[in-house]
Amino acid sequence: MFARVARYEVPQDRLEQAVAAFGEAGKEVEHLDGFAGGYVLVDHEDGRTMTLTLWENAAALESSERAARGARQAAADAAGGTVLSVEKFEVAHQLAATPATA
Repeated sequence: MFARVARYEVPQDRLEQAVAAFGEAGKEVEHLDGFAGGYVLVDHEDGRTMTLTLWENAAALESSERAARGARQAAADAAGGTVLSVEKFEVAHQLAATPATA
């Protein structure tokens, strides 16, 4: 599995708009071949925002690049934010929750 992590700077007073905009942007990539999930992360104290998308393989990650770039920029613009960085990673290990015992 592979991941794309993008960092944004968004004005604190526009975080709700950012979450909505990135949710809409997600609709543009979630139908692409190899999409395996994603998250929108926000820090309400300073406006830091991140998106993390997961892809089944490196080919899916690469073939999604054009659609992801456009969706990412449109969402950042809609929230008055800027794209700070975009990085790609191989998921080396997945953590899983352990069920609580009674």
